[in-house]
Amino acid sequence: MIDMDWVAAQASQSPQPGFEGRWHAIEFQPELTVPQRFVIGVALSSKGKLTRFRVANEAPKLKCFYEQRYSTSMWKFLHQELESELTERTGLPVAKYVSGSPQVHLGVGHYVSGASADAALNRTFDRIVTVVRKDKPARLTGMAQAELRNSVSTLLKRQLQLRFDAIAQPEQGMIIKEGNVLHYFDVQYDTPKVACSVVSAFNSGLDTTQLNVLKAWTDLNALNRIRPKEQIGLAVLKPAPKFLPPSALNAWQDWWSDFTYKLRRDERILLAEETEVSVLAGHIGDWFTA
Repeated sequence: MIDMDWVAAQASQSPQPGFEGRWHAIEFQPELTVPQRFVIGVALSSKGKLTRFRVANEAPKLKCFYEQRYSTSMWKFLHQELESELTERTGLPVAKYVSGSPQVHLGVGHYVSGASADAALNRTFDRIVTVVRKDKPARLTGMAQAELRNSVSTLLKRQLQLRFDAIAQPEQGMIIKEGNVLHYFDVQYDTPKVACSVVSAFNSGLDTTQLNVLKAWTDLNALNRIRPKEQIGLAVLKPAPKFLPPSALNAWQDWWSDFTYKLRRDERILLAEETEVSVLAGHIGDWFTA
């Protein structure tokens, strides 16, 4: 006889997906008089609202169909307009989305889940987008800092549960009021003992990475002078080596090695550097439960 209680217990212990929602194909109809559409991107919705999207940076396969009627400048314009439009609609009901261009349509929703919204988005993009060459590696897009922080927040809520609300700071950063003036610090989690900043160093340009890291580090140090902590933590998402060309990877590694060498001289500094968001979030959770 099968022990159903044991089966139920095992099922309850199975890891739950970090994201559940629906994916929608972003379709482009080059000629309104011809009923042929191409999938040029993917949008995700959660609880009926648009949450994420990704549009192909290039569409070389359209050149095969439309030859001289297709140009990279036309595609660049469409890409910019569409990304701007989708950004404005993020957080709004997906059912009410109607593009300003009659050539762009959003498909019906299909269930999708993944370790994170970004993981689900990228997996679906690779599977259904038809205008990019599959034999050509996708251009590096990295992970924007806001996206990283949202993903980390989702994972920490599951790990820390009720304690999460006690340590999480507003989206714009930690706020200290002095008189009638508000001062913002690029700090995402804080207790009387530990303060932490989450930083994306997964960018195609070293300048963006340096700006993200140095701003967070400067604000952590400033906060520590105003409200002394036992430890301050920097949690950094690094680019996986396969995503950067050798020259860019070498430049990144040289700068990062020198920067972290200085950080490790002080035992009060907590440093987490990972290429996986879930692992990075795990380190942060450990800092606030120790």
